[in-house]
Amino acid sequence: MNYTHMNRGTCSRAVSFDINDGIVTNIKFVGGCNGNTQGVAALAEGMKAEDIIARCEGIDCNGRGTSCPDQLAKAVKEAMSK
Repeated sequence: MNYTHMNRGTCSRAVSFDINDGIVTNIKFVGGCNGNTQGVAALAEGMKAEDIIARCEGIDCNGRGTSCPDQLAKAVKEAMSK
């Protein structure tokens, strides 16, 4: 199943990904710091949804109260609740 999340409070505008059997793949950020978002996507590729949430939730970028990894965690959590 493919999901797209509109990010809030970050330079990246959105993140999309697939979840199949609790595994997250095909993570793509729109906008943001290209190297960082590619790195986050590559590191999270193939991980269990719960592990992404546990590792990325609550990461803060420069006092914004969120970050691209945090937005990914929020998106995965939303997708898992559907």
